[in-house]
Amino acid sequence: MATDGTGNPRPVTLTPDSEPGQINNTMDAMVPAASKPAHPGTSIEWWFVHGSFQGAGTGCRYFMMSIFRYALPNGPDPDNGYYVMLSILDPSAGQNFIISRGEQGVIDQLFSETSEPLSINLDRDLIQTFIDETRAWGPPRPVTLERERPEVTLDPFSFHWIDLSFRQEDDGIHLSFVDPEQGRRCSIHLVPASSDYTMENIGAFPQSSMTYATCPRLLLSGFAGDDMIHGTAWFDHQWGSSGWFLSRPNGGDLYGWDWVGINGRDGSDWIFLTFHDPKTASILGQYAFLFREGEPARAFRHFIVRPTRFWVSEKTRIRYSVAMEIEIPEISLRFSLEPVADDQEISVLGLMRALWEGAATVTGTIGSIPFSGTGRLELHGYGYIFDFRQYLENRTTKIQESIELFLPRTFTDDDYQKFAGLPHWVHDPAAFNETIVRPCWDLLSREKKYWRPVFGLLLLETLGIGSEKYRMLLSVVPELTHTATLIIDDIEDDAFIRRGDACIHRRYGTDIAINAANSLYFLPSLLYNTHPDLSDKQRLDFHRITLDSFVKGHFGQAQDIYWTKNLTQENAAIWGCDRLQEKILQMYAFKTASAAVATAEAGCILAGSDEKVRDACISYARALGVAFQITDDIQSFEESSAGAGGICGDDLLAGKLTYVIAKALELLEQQDRDRLREILCSQSLRQDPAALLEGIRLVRKSGSLRTCRTEALRMVDEAWRMFSETIPPTEPKIMLRLFSRNLVNHKDETELIKAPGRPSGKPSGTRHPKGFPAE
Repeated sequence: MATDGTGNPRPVTLTPDSEPGQINNTMDAMVPAASKPAHPGTSIEWWFVHGSFQGAGTGCRYFMMSIFRYALPNGPDPDNGYYVMLSILDPSAGQNFIISRGEQGVIDQLFSETSEPLSINLDRDLIQTFIDETRAWGPPRPVTLERERPEVTLDPFSFHWIDLSFRQEDDGIHLSFVDPEQGRRCSIHLVPASSDYTMENIGAFPQSSMTYATCPRLLLSGFAGDDMIHGTAWFDHQWGSSGWFLSRPNGGDLYGWDWVGINGRDGSDWIFLTFHDPKTASILGQYAFLFREGEPARAFRHFIVRPTRFWVSEKTRIRYSVAMEIEIPEISLRFSLEPVADDQEISVLGLMRALWEGAATVTGTIGSIPFSGTGRLELHGYGYIFDFRQYLENRTTKIQESIELFLPRTFTDDDYQKFAGLPHWVHDPAAFNETIVRPCWDLLSREKKYWRPVFGLLLLETLGIGSEKYRMLLSVVPELTHTATLIIDDIEDDAFIRRGDACIHRRYGTDIAINAANSLYFLPSLLYNTHPDLSDKQRLDFHRITLDSFVKGHFGQAQDIYWTKNLTQENAAIWGCDRLQEKILQMYAFKTASAAVATAEAGCILAGSDEKVRDACISYARALGVAFQITDDIQSFEESSAGAGGICGDDLLAGKLTYVIAKALELLEQQDRDRLREILCSQSLRQDPAALLEGIRLVRKSGSLRTCRTEALRMVDEAWRMFSETIPPTEPKIMLRLFSRNLVNHKDETELIKAPGRPSGKPSGTRHPKGFPAE
């Protein structure tokens, strides 16, 4: 449902220039709209049946079947691309079972190397990642692709595809499908119980219209397995241009719509249709229709829709308005619609990702007369991602909320007791606030990147586990322990600036900084003992991986300190002959990647993954962490690193023996190599602006930046291939891949996953070695 751009409900009204379409009424109840042939000259066409049934041995079930036919621009048979959706809702259990199926051959054609990508207003990197992943590993589950093509007759229209069939005959519509819930075959016969209505020129704009034929009431009979069933149904058949989806043929801005179909117990049938721009939430056009047997159909120019409740899918993070109020002031109509179950989301193949399509109940009044009925709600277009950064911001906001809930910015007696227990004498929260909470939140409040928690949440969802109940665990532990390492690292490096402001030890003193950092190491582990959804074995495993991460992180830091403290030209030359680059990569694996590895292993513990999956996840996390550190090294020598008061070449200035510098020493000719080593190993030369600039130019001249970026990308791509051979394709996996690509490509990950805080930057003239591990 549309909002005002801030997430608040926006009333929907019909604008004066939005004219309802022309309505034609067919009174012959024995010739349903389905008996009309297919329309192969149109861009898109679909057949849509929904209803409910029950039997002596079958509880109430709500069902929906949709068959889509779409033109293929480059295919030999342009009218033979098909997609099918089937959903069965068990309202007593609140479970929705779906089939979402496309043709493998069609997808191969659309995603071929020679096909032209659609020019649409979605995130371009997401489009490419989705195509690459689908082409390489198949569609995200539960979507399936079949090599076998449907058997189709266009006039009269009939459709059979493996276990699904739709057939029109003179006496009605025949459906057959295997129930995805129980595996039994359902055979359904539908007979019209109302007239057909055909509405012309329905769409947001005249150039984007479709023909809309509907039979709002059908009687249902048939069998579910051996059980005789009966019920009612609604049927729609639409055909025309692609204008319901796009602002122009094969491209442009993406559109969406909200559709409500209502069968009133008073014999009335209603359609409310609103077209919207999903990116701006603006309303593009509206239609409302009333059908009542024996009376002319009636269209309304003005109606209002107010969302009353929203539901957010844990699988897709899409926010849907699943409950609403509808008003037609002209006739004093007020309807209230509530879903039979909140989760009636249907995954679909494509960049729309999913739609909400489900059964509902309707109550209200028309004038002073009470109204009740059954309804169907379709929310289309809410899953588009126009900016991947905004998609991630929703997650980082939740991460921030989790951290603040765990570690309040000001501690009360109750907060103190939560961590330290009941006092034997008297607690002093003021001391705790001044020496731990205040300095920790000073650093936490600055602009930062939340890439480790985001990685952990996406990975857990990739493994098929909803992340919401583990959000605090996967947010607090990696972020607070990482913050602790930054405070300690700055003390060890005698640094002045962190995240654009004074280092914690500079502002509060070394004693407070050390104690605050050490507190942050231990406090998150309390979650292992108190989290209600962890087993005893999981608690033990979490303590194990945390300890392992701390040990390896400090070993990596020890190696880094050793090189920095013993950096002479002689030592640098000796180290360079002793597999130095491999040692640096191992140091990165300990210092930077160990936190990502622990996060990946945590996801596997929560998912109960086997050893093969665990090894794949850990290998990928290690590769991602190391590659991120390499690209962070690269950024130190790029012009962009000098923006916002930063220092270009800060690693060289700090005398850090990074992978980029080691690679440059390998690639340069002897004279340049000796000069770069001389600058690197001399504090006085590094502090001289002219010499520092010379060293930066030598690193760039070597080709090290390009070589290291290629190696980092190759490292992650290879790890992803091995990961994908083990982990099946899902939507979270696609999001994880895009997130990883952007992180390693260094498309300014500060902007990609920015958390609230003060502007980042390193004022000129200050020494600022990178953190432990890299930020």
